[in-house]
Formats: sequence, structure tokens, C-alpha cells
Amino acid sequence: MKNFVFKEGSCKPKLRRIVRATSYVDNDVTSTPMTSRRKTMSTGGNVRWRNDPEAMAGGSFAGADFEYMQVGPSPPAERAPNLYDSFEEPSTDTTTFICNESIRNALMEQLRTSSGRIILLEDIESRITNASNVSEVYGGSSNVEKNISFLWAAYLNRAELLDGLIDSGAELMYYDSNGLTALHLSAFSGCVSCVNFLLQKGVEVNVQPKCFTPLHCAALGNSVETAKILINNGANINIPTNKQNCEESLLHCAVRSNALECVKLFIAEGMDVNMSDKNGSNSIHLAADLGHTQCLQVLLNCPQADPNIRMQLRDKETTALHLAADEGNLECVTLLLSKGADVKAKNHRGFTPLHLAARAASVECVEVLLRIGNADANAQDADDRTPLHASISKSDSAFDILEILICWGANLNHQDVYGFTALHLAALDGLAHCVEMLLFHGADVTTKTKKGTSALNVIMRKTPASLAMINLRLDTAITLTHSQDSSNREVELELDFRSILQHCHPREISYLNTFVDEGQKEILQHPLCSAFLYIKWGKIRKYYIARLLFCFTFVLFLTLYVLTALAHNCYNGSKDMKETIQEQELCQKQSILGDMLRNNPFVMEMQWMVLVAITIVEICRKIYGMTGYTSLRRYVTQAENAIEWFIIVSVFVISYIYTKRTYTWQNHVGAFAVLLGWTNLMLMIGQLPVFGAYVAMYRKVQVEFAKLFMAYSCMLIGFTISFCVIFPSSSSFANPFMGFITVLVMMTGEQDLELLINDPDGKDPPFLLEISAQITFVLFLLFVTVILMNLLIGIAVHDIQGLKKTAGLSKLVRQTKLISYIESALFNGWLPNWLRSLLHYTALVSPQAYRVVLSVKPLNPGEKRLPRDIMMAAYEVAKQRKHIGHTISNRNSNLVFFNSKNKLDTTNTSAITMDRSGDSDCGFESASICTLTTKIDENAEKIDLLKNEICDLKETLQQNQHVLEQLLDILTAKQQQKLRVAVDNI
Repeated sequence: MKNFVFKEGSCKPKLRRIVRATSYVDNDVTSTPMTSRRKTMSTGGNVRWRNDPEAMAGGSFAGADFEYMQVGPSPPAERAPNLYDSFEEPSTDTTTFICNESIRNALMEQLRTSSGRIILLEDIESRITNASNVSEVYGGSSNVEKNISFLWAAYLNRAELLDGLIDSGAELMYYDSNGLTALHLSAFSGCVSCVNFLLQKGVEVNVQPKCFTPLHCAALGNSVETAKILINNGANINIPTNKQNCEESLLHCAVRSNALECVKLFIAEGMDVNMSDKNGSNSIHLAADLGHTQCLQVLLNCPQADPNIRMQLRDKETTALHLAADEGNLECVTLLLSKGADVKAKNHRGFTPLHLAARAASVECVEVLLRIGNADANAQDADDRTPLHASISKSDSAFDILEILICWGANLNHQDVYGFTALHLAALDGLAHCVEMLLFHGADVTTKTKKGTSALNVIMRKTPASLAMINLRLDTAITLTHSQDSSNREVELELDFRSILQHCHPREISYLNTFVDEGQKEILQHPLCSAFLYIKWGKIRKYYIARLLFCFTFVLFLTLYVLTALAHNCYNGSKDMKETIQEQELCQKQSILGDMLRNNPFVMEMQWMVLVAITIVEICRKIYGMTGYTSLRRYVTQAENAIEWFIIVSVFVISYIYTKRTYTWQNHVGAFAVLLGWTNLMLMIGQLPVFGAYVAMYRKVQVEFAKLFMAYSCMLIGFTISFCVIFPSSSSFANPFMGFITVLVMMTGEQDLELLINDPDGKDPPFLLEISAQITFVLFLLFVTVILMNLLIGIAVHDIQGLKKTAGLSKLVRQTKLISYIESALFNGWLPNWLRSLLHYTALVSPQAYRVVLSVKPLNPGEKRLPRDIMMAAYEVAKQRKHIGHTISNRNSNLVFFNSKNKLDTTNTSAITMDRSGDSDCGFESASICTLTTKIDENAEKIDLLKNEICDLKETLQQNQHVLEQLLDILTAKQQQKLRVAVDNI
């Protein structure tokens, strides 16, 4: 059966890619079944609710109607730009199938619509109609029936009927709806006798009613004999097909139908294999795209064939190797490489053949391009994406392609023009097995897109189970070894920090800080992370303590200046001795310090100058600190920055230099500046891990009190107004503002009973008013002083107990954030090289990113390099892994490796280990070796049985040696030699 697919419209080779289930789109919308009566809201989040309350009470949801309730907009779905499909060539509009089945259906349909007498065609096919009765059969038939039967007879190689049908009235040049005449159909079906008959009748050999000539049909039907006849009778081999936007050559048609003999014939007739059609495609492109290897080999064997010629269509270029790789045609790819095809060539989108093979999920093509073609595994397309990006798909082969590319040196953390890595794309598509593969080989989860989305954030939302691989990597970084000194076999614990440091030099804390920012702070409790934080804090704390001392000095000089020059007005008194001076305690004449300040005003001026000098340094520090923030908005919104800038500005506001004196309004500014300065210093001290828990407790109670105060503020206001009405003569309740302050003081238990006993005016209040005062006071005492304050204390105690339970984790989180803040100031690139080098040496755990392993002796009481609790936790992790590693030969051992289904088996995430001393631990970096070892152990018995069978066979051969010798006497010398070789091999 000769089949051919002809594409109507634009007939260039169409890239028929393997369709992916999803593109790089993060779409969180979940589809649900809909009933005909359900109403769908146009926007916003939806909550499904039952329309029938009785059915709801019955607990049955089956077949019920419901409506969607709008409860606000859903969060926008994050999208990775779908770059691979947006620039492909336009697909064809229509497709016309020209094959045996399509021809039969077309002719029958035409006859059915005209007369419906399909029996005429069936009689011709079953040979009921023959040359003797053709005139009788078609004597009363219509012209359409005669013409369709004429075409049918030519198609079925019934040459003996053609003359009779013509005599009955059939038209010689009649063609069907596809423009196919009897000569076209005879050439297609390979009917030599029909073709000769029609040519003798004078049919034009190059007739082309619509699309094809008879020679095109011969090529489409792979009928080389009829093609030769047509060429010998003057058929023009250079006439293209005649369709809008689709003019293919004769060689294209032969390649499409995989007509190998026709291809050879047309090349022998002088057709150029490099000749392109109107769309820029030549026969080499078409053969590579369709996977017709034999045709492609014939074409490439031509001396003038160019395997690197580009198909050009509206500024879009591609080579045959691109087309073959995109279709996953392994044989075509291998053949093109052997003929010198350029494996590094890029198409109009910058894709190399490796990009397209990886996108098509063709493992074999990827392997061949890398191994034979030496393709670049890190080649970048127009959007900076590598083949590793292209390989991310829901295909079953994606896992294997990732592994191959990584083995050939693909950069795991390369970012495209939008900042997406392969890990981002795998997580966005929910491909857990690909995510785990990338994490297994060390992909960086902290990498962020241009919009600031980290790979860890996407993994948490899409494939949270894959986070087990991160814990696995941390576990495998802790190993137990023995001292190399034979006289000292003490156990040593090695902590390898490469998994923490490999992607974040010089900001070594950025890896852990990303986990904290994304809410995965529990990872800090892993022994490896805790050990690193301890060591890192030992390197970095000197910078924070220096900053703390500097801030303390700044606040201290500010306080001295405010106390002397503003609070006690000493400066104004020292400048004008004749003026009346307020008798302040500090500046009284009998005070030694006051006398010194009055007689030596330069002391306060020196205070001011020192304060200004320190302030200038603080301004430089704050301006430099801006570089550590991603945006100015984020810098401004930090409360710490707002407080410190207020203090800096207040230093110049409260100065005496403008008028050589101070004013009362400056006292208020100075008071707030001092208050905020010492408060900020308290917050800085609270950032130290030693004091962090206490500051956290204070903040927690502060927040809870603020909530409680807001909740009961109306009651407090009510009591305030009541007291103002009942005690109008009391100075404490002279106005509502003073009364509210008095109520707040009374909340703490400072009750003023004099309000109930004595009247300020000396008059006895009315009896009823006295009763009202007592009732109101008692109510306040019960509901505010007793209930409200005890409620606040209870909440505070409960929160403090909760903070104590998580004090260890909170301390690690504060340590991480503090180190991150200091590193952002030290390593932002604005410092000179010599200072940066000095900082690298003094502030980094691994200054040159090579000292990454710490060896400690956990069982030695004298080991002080790490806290005892961290060392013992790490020791337990390593010991558990080492124990499991020694039981690897057990078939029931819980190992962690990638199984044959490309999934991560996390039965026991601490099972894999690699002992640096050479013990039989199953290493994280040698999972495949562990799998192989397990299989060998499992099949050990089978191997022993096979060896025994081989030995028995050898013994049998030796016992029957005399039989072989007799056989050798009979055989010829050549046969004897072959037999001896076979026996020796056995």
C-alpha cells in the first residue's frame, strides 16, 4: 500500500515536536466537574457550597448542584516565559492526504453524490465488468458515472476497460476534485499499461489541472517504472507542485513518500539536491525532518550535497540537523554528523541541535550529539537558555537527559535572561523527579529570578517532598573517620561545608538565610548548619561588637550634650554670666561639675565637636549601608534606619552654632533623640545571640499588650469619662487626657483611695454621688486592675514559655539574620580591593572557597572547637549512617538512590554515606555504584551456579576428548581449526 501525506498551504518541513503536557507555566487553578445548573463567577477566588441545606445535612454530595461564592481575587500565577513555542514557524492550514485510501474515498464520494451507483466501481474492482460487457454496462449511465469509472479503472490497473469506457463517452482529460486525471492515477498506482495507453491516446504528459503533474504522482506513489516512462515521453522534471505558498519540487515529493528508487532516478536525471523550494526547504531538510534515513543517505552521497545548508523562511533559519534532532530521528542525526553537519550551528532562535533534541526528549539523539558531535552542553540560545533548560519536561526521558547533560558538564545554575534556572522550571512544572535529580547534583536553591523568586520558594509550593533531598545532602556531609596515625585510632568527625558554601562566596550565609526567608528555618537545627553558624559567628562577631561600641559612643556623647547644654541650660549660663540662671542642680555654683561647665564653656563646645565628628562617620556608614539593600524602598521601610536617621538629623537640629545659644524647643527634640538612641542600642544588643531571647520576650509581650490595649481601649475610655464626671474637682481628672493617663497608672495597681475619702474642696459630696463613685471605683478595680492585668500577665507568661521552647531555633535565626546583615555591609563591592581582601581573610570561614572541611574529635573531652551538643548531634547522624552503610549487602537495607523509575526512594533519608577512610559506606556521590553492588550481592548465588555449570561442561568436554579426536580426523583442515578455536574459547 503506497501512502503519502501532502501538506496543503505552506509545505515546508513542519517541526512536529513531542507535545509537552504543560509549558513553563505555574498555574495553580484546579479544575472540578461542572453541572449544567452551576453558575461560575467571572473573577476572584471561589468557595464551593451546596444549594440544598437538607442534602448538606444528609452528608451526601453525590450529584448535587452548587454555586461558586466570590471571596476575593486569587493570587496571580507565576509564569516562566514560554520561549520555546513562541517563535516557531506557522503550521499548515489544511492537509490533503493522497494515498490509496484517500483516492478511493474521493472517487466513491463523488459518485455517491452524483448518482449513488457505487455498484459500478465495485463491479470494476471485482472484475464483474470486463472488456466484453463494458459497453453494455455503461450504455445508459450518466457522464459523471462514466468519467469516475474511467478514473477508477485507471487507478485499479484495468487497462482493458479504458478503451471501452472512452467509446462509451468517458472524457480522456477528465479530472476529479483533487485535479487527478486518469494519467495521474495510473502513474500513482504504477500501471505501466494504462500509462502507455493514455499517452498513445494523446494525453499531455505534463498535464497539471490543479496541484500535481503525473510525474509528481508517480513520485508520490513510489512508482519508478511509470516515472521512467513519463520522463522518456518528455515529462518535465523541473515543474513544481502548483499550490498557494507551496511549490515543492519533484525531488521533495519523492522524499515525502520515501520513494528511494525515484529519488535515485531524479538525481540521475540531473536534479539538484540542494535546490530549495519557495519556502527555503530542500530535499535534505525534508528527509531529515521526516526521518527517511535511506533517502537522506542517497541525497548526502551526492558530491554537491551540503549538509549544513540552511532552510530560510522569513528570516528564520534552520539546518537539517536541527530538524532531525527536533524530531528525535537518531539515524538521521548520526548520518548527518558522519557527513560533517555542524553540531554547533544555531537557528533563528539560537537553538543548537542539542537544544532541540533535549526538548524533544530524545535520549539517544542527545547522547549522540554529545559523544559523536562533541556538542556544547552549555550552549546558549537567544534567551540565554541552555539544553538543560530545554530538557525540562514531563516526558519519561527528561530524567535521563538531565543526567546525561550533567555528566557532560552542563552548568546546573545557569540563569536565562529572565533569571530562571533549570531547577526553577522543573519545580514550576511540578516535576519532582527532575527537581530531585538537580538537587542531587548540587543545584542552587537560593538562585532568584529577575522578579526575586527563589528556586526554594517554588519547590516549597510545587514539590515540597523534594526538600528531603536537601536534608539528605546535609546528612552525607557528615562522616566518621579514623585518625591516619596508627598509634592514635581516635574517632574523628568530618563536617564538609561545601553544600552550604559552594554557591555563595563571599556571602557565606546567603544559603542559610534563604531558607530563613522562605520559612524553612528548621534546617538551621541540622548539626552541619548549627556548626557552620557557630564558626561563622566566631569570625564575624568582632565587626558587630565594634559597631555596637561605636553606636554606644555616639549615643553617650549625644546624651552628655543634651544633659549639659539643653536639660540644665549650662551653655546659655556660661555664655552670659550676668543673666539670671535657672537654679538647676547640675549648674548650681556650689556644684563642682556645674562650676566647671559654667567657667569652661569650651567643654560643651568640645562635646559638640566630638559629637559632630562621630555623626559624620555615622552618616558615611548609613550611606554605605544603602548598598546592602535591593531597593531604596526597602531601605526606607526599615524601622532601624528611620530611627537612626532621626537621631542623626536631631544632632544638627539641637545645635547652638546657629545663634550661639539653645532654646526650649530643642529640649523636646533632644529628649526624643536620646530616648530613641538608647532604645536602638537596646535592640542592637538584643540581636546578640546571648541576649536575643530576652529581647524577643520583651517584643512578644509588647505586641500582645498592644493587641489587648486596642481590644479594651473603649472600656478604659469609658472609665476615664466616668471618673472625670464623678471627680470633677480632682486634679488627676481635671481633663480627659490627664484622666486617661491616671487610669493607665491605676491599671498597674497604683490605686488612689484619697479620691473616695477626701474632697479637694473640703465639702462632703452628695450621698448618691459618693455611692456612684464607690461603685465605679470597685468596677474598675475588678474589671481592669484584677481581670485585665492578670489576663495580660497570663498571656505574657504563656508566650514566654513558648519562646523558651523555641529559644534554640530563635537564636539560630537571629544569628543568621545578623550575620547576613553584617555580610551585606562588608561584601557589597564598594570597598577598595586591599580592604576587601583583608575582610575576606578575617571574616570568611573559607577565604578562598577551598577550606571547607572541619575535622573534630567528638569523643575527646578536650575538644573545644565546637559546642558539645552540636558535636554529639553530628556524631549521632554520622554513626547512624555508618551503621546502615555496613549493612548494604542485606537485601532489606533501607538505601536511598534513584531507582529504575527515576524516582527518589526516601525510605530512609540517612541511609546513604561515603566513608572517606574507604569503608563500605554507600556514598551520596556514588549512588549508582551502591545500586550495582547491591545487585551483585543479590545475584551472587546465580553467579556461583553458573560457574559450577561451566566447570561441569569443561569436565564433560575433557571426558569426550576421544570423540572430538575422531571427529577431527573426518573434518577438513579448515574445519578442524574452527572447531579447536571454539573448544579453546569454551
